[in-house]
Amino acid sequence: MRSCGHRFLAVLAFFSIFSGIAYSQFYDTGQDPSSLRWMQIKTDHFRIIFPETYGKNGEDFAKSLNEACSSLNKLFPGKSFRIPVVIHNYTTNSNGYVAWAPKRMEIFPTPEQNTIPLDPFKQLSFHETAHVYQMVSLNSGFSRFLSYLAGEQLLGAEAIFLPLWFMEGDAVFAETSLTGSGRGRSPSFQKEFKAITVERSRPYSYDQAVCGSFRNYIPDHYQSGYQMVTWAMAKNGFQVWNKALDYTARNPFTLNPFNISLRKNTGLRKKDLYRETSDSLGLIWKNNISVSGAKKYPEINPSRSKNYISYYSPVMAGHDSIIAIKTSLSGSPAFVLLNRQTRNEKKLHVPGQIYPWYISCGNRILVWVETRNDPRWANRQYSIIKSLDLRNGIIRTISHKTRYLSAAISPDGRTIAATENTIGNRNNLVLISIRSGEISASLPSPDNVYLQRPQWSSDGSKLTMITLNSRGEGIISFSIADNHWESIIPESNTDLQSSVLRNDSLFFVSSVSGTENIYVRTPAGKVSNLTNSRFGADDICLNAGEIIFSDYTAEGNSLSVTGITSTGGNADPASGASSFLINRFKEKPLTGSSDSAGSYRVVPYRKFLHLFTLHSWMPFYADLDVVRSDPSSVRPGITFLSQNQLSTLISSAGYEYSQDGRNLLHAKLKWQGWYPVIESGIDYGYNPTISKFGENISGPETISPGILFTNTLSVPLSFSTGKYYQYLYPALTSEYYNDYIYLKENGSYDNGQNLISARLYFSNYHRYATRDIYPRWAQTFDIIYTCAPWDKNIYGTSLSLTGALYVPGLLPNNGLRLRFEYEKQDPEKFLLGSRISLPRGYKNIISREIKVFSADYVMPIIYPDLNLGSIIYLKRLRTTLFCDYSEGKGNTYYTRSSSGLTSRYYHNYTETFNSAGFELIADFHLFRIPYIISGGVQSAWTREDNVPVLKMLLNIELFGMEIGKRQMRGRRL
Repeated sequence: MRSCGHRFLAVLAFFSIFSGIAYSQFYDTGQDPSSLRWMQIKTDHFRIIFPETYGKNGEDFAKSLNEACSSLNKLFPGKSFRIPVVIHNYTTNSNGYVAWAPKRMEIFPTPEQNTIPLDPFKQLSFHETAHVYQMVSLNSGFSRFLSYLAGEQLLGAEAIFLPLWFMEGDAVFAETSLTGSGRGRSPSFQKEFKAITVERSRPYSYDQAVCGSFRNYIPDHYQSGYQMVTWAMAKNGFQVWNKALDYTARNPFTLNPFNISLRKNTGLRKKDLYRETSDSLGLIWKNNISVSGAKKYPEINPSRSKNYISYYSPVMAGHDSIIAIKTSLSGSPAFVLLNRQTRNEKKLHVPGQIYPWYISCGNRILVWVETRNDPRWANRQYSIIKSLDLRNGIIRTISHKTRYLSAAISPDGRTIAATENTIGNRNNLVLISIRSGEISASLPSPDNVYLQRPQWSSDGSKLTMITLNSRGEGIISFSIADNHWESIIPESNTDLQSSVLRNDSLFFVSSVSGTENIYVRTPAGKVSNLTNSRFGADDICLNAGEIIFSDYTAEGNSLSVTGITSTGGNADPASGASSFLINRFKEKPLTGSSDSAGSYRVVPYRKFLHLFTLHSWMPFYADLDVVRSDPSSVRPGITFLSQNQLSTLISSAGYEYSQDGRNLLHAKLKWQGWYPVIESGIDYGYNPTISKFGENISGPETISPGILFTNTLSVPLSFSTGKYYQYLYPALTSEYYNDYIYLKENGSYDNGQNLISARLYFSNYHRYATRDIYPRWAQTFDIIYTCAPWDKNIYGTSLSLTGALYVPGLLPNNGLRLRFEYEKQDPEKFLLGSRISLPRGYKNIISREIKVFSADYVMPIIYPDLNLGSIIYLKRLRTTLFCDYSEGKGNTYYTRSSSGLTSRYYHNYTETFNSAGFELIADFHLFRIPYIISGGVQSAWTREDNVPVLKMLLNIELFGMEIGKRQMRGRRL
């Protein structure tokens, strides 16, 4: 690789290795409504782009980014950059991400309902800007040289050398060390990692921590990553990770540069650091639990039999009945009814997308908030309120196209209190009639503080809510009678999770001790703790003289109980101070800069002036839609890639020097800025097909270079209706190519043919559980009709119909798929390429009319969590038993070669084809890369063969479900 500047093959080999990883950089999170007007602010490091409706918040976010940049210079000295930042304020998500092909930061700023005591603008700014600094750190040395050859995609692909745990852990460290708050100081953030290091006699392996598991619940890489990053810094100084970034940038050809640098500067490999961090923290946390006297509380939920099952947000539904949200690896989140006496449970309802796990109950009516997507615009979402009447099982949707982030129903079941965050970032408490759904009051929060998790007092006269502002989290109350707001606990850096008033005493969850516990504050202002949990108590439910709550363990949240007058023991702040690594630094942690001064000029962002953003190129030609499945399709040439900052126009252009010495030009364009999506592509210069149909005649006098011109108009629509998701895809495609086809009746060649195809695809599927292979329930339907209105004397028509039904299997996470396919072609001179899947074991047959029936039963075999060094990590073995049957009429058998398809013989009668067999598939990770690879073998027994037909199977799950592209070119009879 040292001579890659002079050797095409060396460069080609490098890019072939990373082609799959690089391709994953070319994606977009969706589009915003086309009617939006956009504004922009330019600073030294950022171009902040935001909708006009976001108003002054755009300037506030620019100031927060400026503060983050100034502070992060202390962690990443000497780095500079300029990057676009796109704010999507029409979503109800609180999130952000940084991508590098094209490079950009995207922000989803709506504050969540289960946050930490840190201003959302500040947390997003510090965390995502840390990711920018990480990527900029890779742009030096040998990597910088390679970026001249490939543009931004090179650094995006090279980021695969950086473990996800490092990238996220380092960003969490940045937000923690520079703000005085951050997730690294929050007990709720580390409790899952804490529980497994304390309760498990043998910690999970490094491969399990990195790649996850289907067998066990593994805390995400944010938690383990932060602890590893911070532990290494505490021992080796702040620059240990900058050294790793610099070494990776300068020596990517070593293939494992990050590990080499880590071992050189700390004496530890990645897995050694993980083991040392886990073991050391386990000792610290066990000692803290022992000193504090923290205990495990008795469970009142059914036995979990060592499965990871969690219960959230318990509410009373009768004297001995509790409703809670249940989550597990095997099933979708559901509301369950538990009987305390028998410890039995009954599933009541599977909701749609909800987070946090929070429900409210009053007078036997249950309410909650679900997220609803806009059908077309992925970056516009709604949060709606739904209710379930426990007396008759009726489910109602109370609001539509709203932005209510949490909801609670009054004890009498008449009024819903909801917290609202508008697209202009105004925060309101909204009171809604449960009967009519009409708003009775909309009350702005004091000083526009964020409001979280409202709870009614036991007599229904007041509401309490967690507040969040620049000073941290507090608790506020609102009196229904006189519309009066009162601060009960002022904002601070102490994390608060829930609160409820009874007889003027405030019960609340606080992290002041270093662990989340339940406290009571009397009307006289005296505060005492009621629990002393080992890992965290949450979700207060008052019931007569006791408190029902969620108590975390390594097996998930259990439902536990304690007395209202009980004492929690020694849950004081000093006992938990050493629980946080940020407090154990040998050198003083950094403190952030408060410099956010300066006003910014806000000007319109003209979308039409920013349609093209060239971000990457390649010193060869590669169609990224093809190279994923066929790396050999890479050819000498050059490729340019563009994607604009709003992800509304994605385009590419390239030159290819083909194997037969031709100069080919290629261009693609995808416009997503309007409600319909327009895709166009052109390929010019190939050798066109000349079809004579066996006539002894000369070829065309002149042959023009081949042209393939395709255009597709589609409207991709996504819907969510509770536990089901739907996808609707109507599309119209035109395909033109200038092949030469001899028409005997005219005595001349036809030059230029056009095919028109109409498609309607629909799917409806149930929410997946972690272990599901097939969806629990699903239906799919796909119909495609193709005709040639201007070339009827060459092509006929083709109609294909496919459908599938998915139903649950006999055991958990088993599934049955029943599939039906039908196709009929009425050809003139050419058969079109078949869109039907032949029975497995058969190939190279095209039928004029065919019906296919199949049944697949899929089941997991074992979850081994087995690794072979750092090469392969096996997560699951699964098998599929299948049976296929088809009837085909007018069957053409052909052979496939490099020159195309050649007809062998034709049967003008009905034939049957059937097969049965199995597939054995492994789901695994290679080299600890985060994408799951599924590979295995298919063995099919056909009626004609005495031995099975074997086929290798391979799939890399980069993007989830996709609509497959079908080849429409004609095939000769």
